[in-house]
Amino acid sequence: MIKLCRGSEYSIDDVRKCLHASPGSLSSKESRYIYKHARLRKLIKSHIRTLRRYKEEMYVCLKNGNKEAHYIEGIKQFFALHDRRKGMRHLKLSAKDHYAKGNYLYGIHKLLVGDHAEGMNHLDIHTWRNNTYNADKIWRQVKQTLCDVPIIEKRSYGINMMLIMPPRSCNLTELDKRCTTCFYYKQMEKFMQLIYSG
Repeated sequence: MIKLCRGSEYSIDDVRKCLHASPGSLSSKESRYIYKHARLRKLIKSHIRTLRRYKEEMYVCLKNGNKEAHYIEGIKQFFALHDRRKGMRHLKLSAKDHYAKGNYLYGIHKLLVGDHAEGMNHLDIHTWRNNTYNADKIWRQVKQTLCDVPIIEKRSYGINMMLIMPPRSCNLTELDKRCTTCFYYKQMEKFMQLIYSG
């Protein structure tokens, strides 16, 4: 019998155990459940790890709709392998499954490429109008997952930021003071500063 962490969540190690379990030790329904709901924190810390290791584990998690796996794969494809189409598809799937970090990163990127309405809708899910704490917390988590990833700026990012630039009264240098007029612009600016610092 295969021994798994039977707590509230499964890990990438449990996914590996399922893949290499002897026939009959787990039902296919149990395996699919583990693949779909496994928490992949270990992989989020280093996306480069997923390029070399965990390929089989990532494949089954993606195949079974694991939202965290789609987030990781989206970052890997978009930023590390420069396949923007595949990367955005995975980030969109992550966002569609209500994964907060995937939703946030997908929304910011939609804003930067000029799809302002869709980007704003994705950021609005984080209920920032009542309190920006949740959006700030998710931004810190996204920023942490992108710290080792080289991000290349596209020329269109700056142009698309100018299209929604708020008035000077919003004080564009103070990124943590936001109102309904400047919130989206300042969130985009935070992402741009991450690119410049990398």
